[in-house]
Amino acid sequence: MTSAHEFNFTGRRAVLLHPSETVRTELRDRLGALGVQATGHWPDWDGTDRQTDFLFVDIDMGHDGLMPWPAGAAPIPTVGLIRSESPGRLGWALEHRFDAFLPQAGLGLVFSSLVIASANCALRRRNAAREAEVARRAGQRHLLVRAVLRIMQRDGVDELAALKRLRAFAMVERVALEDAAALLLKDGEARRESAS
Repeated sequence: MTSAHEFNFTGRRAVLLHPSETVRTELRDRLGALGVQATGHWPDWDGTDRQTDFLFVDIDMGHDGLMPWPAGAAPIPTVGLIRSESPGRLGWALEHRFDAFLPQAGLGLVFSSLVIASANCALRRRNAAREAEVARRAGQRHLLVRAVLRIMQRDGVDELAALKRLRAFAMVERVALEDAAALLLKDGEARRESAS
């Protein structure tokens, strides 16, 4: 459930990457009415302003290298400003995974684009964090095997019983199974070092 305070953009900052001063001014005024402070740039923006909360980009003039991050890896919500509906330009925008789109003829819909971009960016971040966690845990599978073998050797049990004990340990420690395996192996190493 989304709460109303999530739709309050007062105090946020936006960067407008658009070649037209007229469009930048109109968009700046509309964002200002929502409490969003906007600055316009074209063609250069290095992304060093860490206070930026939103990025609006003219997709007709957009090009690789315009934004200071790899395609599809924007750290902030991005909105593509659509002038023409050229398949090539729309394809470029989709490659860059803009979080929302706003037709230049409909700048009055800027509030909706902020809401949609915010929600999609948050979803993109959650998915990236989940994928990173899956990759991290996959990289630790060898620890699982080693921990199960250690439990089998230490306790004289088969692999299913050893895995069950490792799962129980993970639940007690409230960590992922792979992290429990790392803890168990680290504890075993510490005991060996103290014994020598």
